[in-house]
Amino acid sequence: MDVAFGVTMMVMGMGVTLITLYLLSLVIGLLVKLFPYKAEEEKQE
Repeated sequence: MDVAFGVTMMVMGMGVTLITLYLLSLVIGLLVKLFPYKAEEEKQE
């Protein structure tokens, strides 16, 4: 039982980690679209 519980917790931990990374990538992508990068050279012209 202890091995099954350990494997279950390991798989769930990896799954939650991957879901969290995916959600962070979506948020970062949204922020990039809302606030596009502008080089300093473009601002001075």
